[in-house]
Amino acid sequence: MITIAVDDKLTIAKETAKLMTEIEPEGEHLAVKDPEEALKLIDEKHPEIVWLDIEMPKINGLEMAMKIKTISPSSNIVFVTGHSEYALDAHQLHVSGFVLKPASVEKLQAEIDNLRTPMVPRRKSRLSVQCFGNFEAFNEKGEPIHFSRQKAKETLAYLVDRRGAGVSVNELCTALWEEREADTGLKAQCRALLRSLKLDLRKEGVEDVIRKDWNSWSVDQSKIDCDYYDFLKGSPAAVNLFQGEYMTQYYWAEMRIGNLYDMSEDYIEAGRGGDW
Repeated sequence: MITIAVDDKLTIAKETAKLMTEIEPEGEHLAVKDPEEALKLIDEKHPEIVWLDIEMPKINGLEMAMKIKTISPSSNIVFVTGHSEYALDAHQLHVSGFVLKPASVEKLQAEIDNLRTPMVPRRKSRLSVQCFGNFEAFNEKGEPIHFSRQKAKETLAYLVDRRGAGVSVNELCTALWEEREADTGLKAQCRALLRSLKLDLRKEGVEDVIRKDWNSWSVDQSKIDCDYYDFLKGSPAAVNLFQGEYMTQYYWAEMRIGNLYDMSEDYIEAGRGGDW
């Protein structure tokens, strides 16, 4: 987890960061005094939580919260202030929480347990993929991966969807070119596409996530961070991330939606996710 504490009194921001280190020693917990510097850092880090003072010079916390929602919409904003009169303003901004100073481990933990945006644990895989909503792939810096061909990106999406099962060139042709017959020319085009995908991933140092057997291609699930995979494992955070959309830009992904809906309802009944 990455958190950033922002307070014009740096000692207070550092104290919040220290408390977070007690809560999660393996996380990265930063303290910043200057709001402009904090906004740049938030844009770079996209933290799970921003602990934000309200009464600050240059930019007050209410104004800063609106800027954060624009540059890092997935970040949870929790106001940490000594002024209870701002509670209504905080509520109207739909932030994740409100803590009255002085902060404590107990107060911060209570907010973490009730965040507006659920947190998916950050791991150290060099490739991360997002399946809920549009399909996207990111390198270890969190930057979108550039694919030389859009079909190469779709190929990766299809292999991710298959969860490590081998996919033949014939199957891939049928999935990606539903309207065309898998003749010799299309198969050659598909093999060239697979080579292109390998080159794209090689540039990011993650080509080893693709495995080639005699007659099939697959992904190594253990080398990919994936919301879909976390969902299948019953991760509460991933369950809450599913909002009825899965790889929406690909028609072949529609067949997966029904199963995900059924699983989501089962998870909710078992208490693993919130109602959506």
